[in-house]
Amino acid sequence: MSMSDERRQRMEELSRTASTGRELREGDAPAEPEEQPRPKRPPFFNTVQYESWIDQQIRRAQEQGAFDNLKGAGQPLAPDDPNVAAFAGDDALGLKLLKNNEALPAWIELNKEIAADRAACRRILDSYVTERDRERRARFAADYRRRVVELNGKIDQYNLIVPATHLEQIRVRVELELRDADAQRWALLDRQNGV
Repeated sequence: MSMSDERRQRMEELSRTASTGRELREGDAPAEPEEQPRPKRPPFFNTVQYESWIDQQIRRAQEQGAFDNLKGAGQPLAPDDPNVAAFAGDDALGLKLLKNNEALPAWIELNKEIAADRAACRRILDSYVTERDRERRARFAADYRRRVVELNGKIDQYNLIVPATHLEQIRVRVELELRDADAQRWALLDRQNGV
């Protein structure tokens, strides 16, 4: 064995005894525990291997076939409507989404509901005018009042979200409408009685 080999062995033995702990001699104070080496910081992650939560959701949806039967699949994208971009301003993207999903802005949908409710209220008033039985007429009037309260709530909501003031609608005045219906009823009764 050469001198360098002996030295290397001796160094290895010393390092092993140092790592396993020092032997205490009598009267020696216990050695302070050695500090644990700090864990190494994780290396920067590779963005190629990283998959975000959104990417995972999209991949799962693709695997389940959620994107297989979409409207317009395999067709080129339609060009943007120049009128929407020119006149809508900040709302252009929202209007495009509504158009692509065959939906309407909330105020237009609400306007359609209001028109349908107005027609239903008109039918109730027509039944009120032609009804001869007092109790049934009172039920028609109560039903009309209830429906008009709901209608006026929708009109108030519509007036808050409509984009222009000239599109706002006037609330229905229940008692005035019922008074007009009573006048029509009396005129109808007069015609039927030949007066």
